[in-house]
Amino acid sequence: MSIGLDEFFIQLDDEDKLLYAQIADYVIHLGYKPRKAKTQAINYVFTNNKTKRHLLKFSIEEGIPHLKMKFYATKKYSLIFHEGVRAVVEEFNYKYTGCYKCGKCKDTLDGYEYTYPDGRRFFRCGSELISLPRFSQSDIPEILELIEKQHTYYVSKL
Repeated sequence: MSIGLDEFFIQLDDEDKLLYAQIADYVIHLGYKPRKAKTQAINYVFTNNKTKRHLLKFSIEEGIPHLKMKFYATKKYSLIFHEGVRAVVEEFNYKYTGCYKCGKCKDTLDGYEYTYPDGRRFFRCGSELISLPRFSQSDIPEILELIEKQHTYYVSKL
């Protein structure tokens, strides 16, 4: 089990422990450290001291574990990630979409695009984490690949 995450892992069943441990071990290997957020809920944010960026969060919401992550450095990904983007776009009735004009983006907008079958397109700022729907062991390779690509993107911006 990953160091510093005991309060999170104690809430998980054995299957989820295995899934989340693989992710935690990988991001810790990349130099991200989990820090407990100052909230009543169980939230751990993984931040890298070198890049000064956070990459993902583990949380327990209503007794259910959640993985929230950034993966905007990759433009092609499977349905589970598309569904995560769609869900966050719809979560607040399309309210928090578009560029926030925060000044963090330089050459191009860093974020996610979701296009509906009817052609409507929405942009979600990359400074926000995307909550993934429930995932399984078969999703872990792609999750780790997207984490690696996002980390490489952060390093390239140093």
